[in-house]
Amino acid sequence: MESIPKAVKQLMLDAWNKQQWIYDRLEDKWYTPEEFKTKWSVLITDYNFGRFVARSPELGIAESLERLRRELERAEEFHKKLEGYYEVGLRRRK
Repeated sequence: MESIPKAVKQLMLDAWNKQQWIYDRLEDKWYTPEEFKTKWSVLITDYNFGRFVARSPELGIAESLERLRRELERAEEFHKKLEGYYEVGLRRRK
């Protein structure tokens, strides 16, 4: 079995001790410390370690919900614009 690099081991230990998970900022994916321990050799390269951080999974949920709220607002605005456009178009044809 491949030995775990010191920086990777420290990341997992920090996450474990702070009851956090490891977040991949590029893929927007979460790993429990235990999951990360089994997958680190596939996930980590010499060039991408910085994309992984220990974070609160609760904070991650809150951020995801906020992104969804903003997307929903944009979709509602677009829907109103679409309805308005066709209402005007129908009045023009008469």
